[in-house]
Amino acid sequence: TLGASGVAVVLGLVGVLLSLLVSVLVGRGLIVELLDLRNDALEVAGRRLPQAMRKLHAGQGVDIDAEAPMRRLVGDELAQVGTALTAVQRAALKAASERAELLSGISGVYVSLARRSQVLLHRQLDLLAGMERRQQDPAELQDLYRVDYLATRMRRHSESLLILSGIAPGRGWRDPIALPDVLRAAVAEIENAQRVQIWAVPRVSLVGGSVADVIHLLAELVENATAFSPPSTKVQLRAARMREGLLVEVEDSGFGMNEDALADANRKIQSEKVDLLDAKQIGLFVVNRLRERQGLRVELRASANGGVTAAVLVPEHLLRDDMPVGEQTAHGRGLAPAAALIPQQRTDGAGA
Repeated sequence: TLGASGVAVVLGLVGVLLSLLVSVLVGRGLIVELLDLRNDALEVAGRRLPQAMRKLHAGQGVDIDAEAPMRRLVGDELAQVGTALTAVQRAALKAASERAELLSGISGVYVSLARRSQVLLHRQLDLLAGMERRQQDPAELQDLYRVDYLATRMRRHSESLLILSGIAPGRGWRDPIALPDVLRAAVAEIENAQRVQIWAVPRVSLVGGSVADVIHLLAELVENATAFSPPSTKVQLRAARMREGLLVEVEDSGFGMNEDALADANRKIQSEKVDLLDAKQIGLFVVNRLRERQGLRVELRASANGGVTAAVLVPEHLLRDDMPVGEQTAHGRGLAPAAALIPQQRTDGAGA
C-alpha cells in the first residue's frame, strides 16, 4: 500500500530511532563512567589525599601502594584518565613522604643540638650558683646575677626548640612544688624581672610532672607582657583558687591589642596546627604546645587599664592543696639545678 517510497521512509525512521537509541545508551554509559571518575577524583582530593597528608605530618608512615594502587594503562580514554589521576596521587604522596622524612631528619638534628646546649647550660647554671654562694662583693654578685639571668633565658629558648619539636624538656621535678616557687621561677626566666609584681597567692602546690611546663608557659607570657608595655610600668602576676582549678593572671599596662589581634593570638594559642614559618609568633606557639600537653586553658583578653591580661587555668588534677614542708621544694633536693628558682635575695625588688 505504501509503495517503494513509503517503505524507504519507514526504514529511514526506524534507522533514525535505532541510532538515537544507541546514542542514548552509549551516552548513558559515558555519563556513568564520567560520574565514577569524578567521584573517584573528589574522593582522592577531599578525603584520601588529605588523610594521608595528615598522617605524614603527624610523623606516621604511609604505604603508597595501599593508598593509591597503580592501575594498568588499558581500556578506553576514560580509563587512561583514571590511571593518570592515580599517578598524580602517587606522585603527591611520594613527594610529601620524602619531604616528611627530610623534615624529620632536620628536626632530629635540631633536637640533638638543643639537648647538647641544655646540658652545657645546666652545667653553667650550676657553676654560677656555686659562684654566687661564695661571692661576697655586692657588685660582683650583681654581675653574676645578670649572667645567671642570661643563661636561664638561653636555657628556656633551648627548651622552646625541644617543645616545638614535640620533645619534652629534660628539666623536671618528682615532688609537688609550692606555687610561690613556681611563680618566682617563671619570673626568673625573663630579663626585666624587677618589673614583675607577684601578689599574694593561695597555699597550693603543683604536681612535679607539670611544674617545668607551667614555669615555661608563664615565663613566655610574662616576657611578652614586659616586652609590650612601657618600661616604667609594672606587670601584675596574680593567682586565685577557683572551682575548676587555679587561675593565674598576667596583666600589663601596655598599649593593648585590638579585637582582631586578640582573636588572632587566641586562635594561634588554641589551634591544633602550628605554623612555624611565622617567626614573630614563636612564643604563642610554645604556649600552644605546653597548653595542649598539660591540659591548660589559656586566653588573652583586654584588661581594664588598657593593656592585655593573659589568663591561665590550671586544672584541678595538677594541684595539691597541701604545701610542701618548709616550702623549700626545689632547693637542696637534687631534682634541678640550684639556679632553676630565684634566690630569695633576688626577689626583694620584684614585689614577691
